[in-house]
Amino acid sequence: MFKLIIIFLMLFFSTNLSYAIDKKVEAELIPHCGMTKGGVATATPDGKIYYCPQRIANIDWNFPGAIDFFILHEYGHIVLQSGNELQVDCWTANEFALMKDEKSKKSVEQALKFIRGFKLPDPKYGGTGEDRALLIENCMEHGAEFYKQN
Repeated sequence: MFKLIIIFLMLFFSTNLSYAIDKKVEAELIPHCGMTKGGVATATPDGKIYYCPQRIANIDWNFPGAIDFFILHEYGHIVLQSGNELQVDCWTANEFALMKDEKSKKSVEQALKFIRGFKLPDPKYGGTGEDRALLIENCMEHGAEFYKQN
């Protein structure tokens, strides 16, 4: 199972990040569930993305392709050098909007299904899962700066 996750991540980084790679920012993927504190992944300003293989496998099983959004989101923290989750969600959504391929479209759809499952408000992400999903959809339609209107 772990080998499948590594293969998945390698494929993801070789295809979906091609739109973000022009920023010339590198990231090192490090499996470490303790660093994610129960989340999918977390990024550090110095270019490390810690991820939890078990959490990724669970989400990917239920929402195939959703992980692409969350890994690119963490990469966005590094590119933007920002801890602002709304800004990074908007940047990530815009990157996916630029991709215009079926795999990317499916990834965002699955990520939005997963995100909408969170019913309790989380101020870090701008409210409930529905609120966050709406922001992501608007950023895909209106661009990476849409979050500033909220």
